[in-house]
Amino acid sequence: MRLSAFVAAVLLVLAVPQPATASPRSACFQGRVCLYAGFDFNRGQVDLWRDFVRDDPNFAGDTWLRWDYTDSHIGMDDGASSIRNRIGCPVTLWQHPYFTGAHSTFGSGGDAYLADDAIGNNRASSLDIWCR
Repeated sequence: MRLSAFVAAVLLVLAVPQPATASPRSACFQGRVCLYAGFDFNRGQVDLWRDFVRDDPNFAGDTWLRWDYTDSHIGMDDGASSIRNRIGCPVTLWQHPYFTGAHSTFGSGGDAYLADDAIGNNRASSLDIWCR
C-alpha cells in the first residue's frame, strides 16, 4: 500500500505543469533569447515577455506572456521594445516576417533597447538565431 501511495505522489508531481524557462521582470535565463514589450526589459511596467530557443520566422501568431506565465492574448508582432540574448550565439531581429527588411544583430550576452538599433522600437516580426 505504501508503494502505491509513493508512486501516486511521484506521478502527481510529474503531471503538474512547470512554468516556462525564461522569467518575467527583466530576467532571461541562460540558453534563451528574451523579448520584452517594455523599453527597459519590463522593469516597472506591464510585464509582457516571451523567450525563444530557435528561429521564429513570423511573430504574427505569437502572443506575449504575463508576469505569472499566463498567455496575455496580446500579439507580439511589431510589439518588442527590448531584447536580452543569453543563447550563446548571435541573433538577428528582422522588421518583416521571414527574415526581411531592416534588421539588427545582437551578440551573445547582449542586452538592447530596440529604439537604439536599426530594427527600431515596435517593429520586429521575425527572429533568426545563428547557432549552427
